[in-house]
Amino acid sequence: MRRFKYILMCLVTVVTFASCSDDEPYRYGDFMYEMVTYMGSEDGRAVFTYQSYNDSPLFTLTASNMEAANANVGQRMLLNYVVDENLNNYKQIVTVKGMSKVNTDTIVVAKAHSHDTLNMSPLKIESVWRSGNYLNVRCQIQYTEEPRKMYLFTTGEVDADGVMNCYQIQDLMGAQTYYWVETYFSYYIKPAVNSEDCKVLRYNVNAETTMFDFKISN
Repeated sequence: MRRFKYILMCLVTVVTFASCSDDEPYRYGDFMYEMVTYMGSEDGRAVFTYQSYNDSPLFTLTASNMEAANANVGQRMLLNYVVDENLNNYKQIVTVKGMSKVNTDTIVVAKAHSHDTLNMSPLKIESVWRSGNYLNVRCQIQYTEEPRKMYLFTTGEVDADGVMNCYQIQDLMGAQTYYWVETYFSYYIKPAVNSEDCKVLRYNVNAETTMFDFKISN
């Protein structure tokens, strides 16, 4: 699990990620925006991959103007880019115009614990969507000057209907809260759902008053 200090994303405000079934990246004029995974460098160029929604095809973007990103391999990012060349249906050469790191973590699987004992302080959910092995959350949280604990938790148990519950944990650890800020989280969920028994991942937030279901293909 991670501790995050204030967790504020700095991105152009016109970018909107919604839960939709369109496999194309979000377009604004000649620019495109997509949540991507940084894969490192290949032949001196930075490489990113993404799946727009659920199990849509994996796209690969190779930057023509960047040797490497200032990030670890596996870091999730919001990428602003222009397409230079289509190599095939799923590979493109692009010019990167801007990027912002997204809070990235792996789902916590703890069979011996219960979510009842964990803090689920409220978030203002704007959208939640699955893209391949990632569960992505766009939300507003309250700014704090101190770190907080924030992670995605599951016991890994699957019910008779094939549903695995996961819970958005936010522990403010007694910190003073201020104004609401927008941020993004992207959780790597494969360690939890890599089972033939899991058919649906249920995302529970705000003390289980809100939930979102996502079909899982194994």
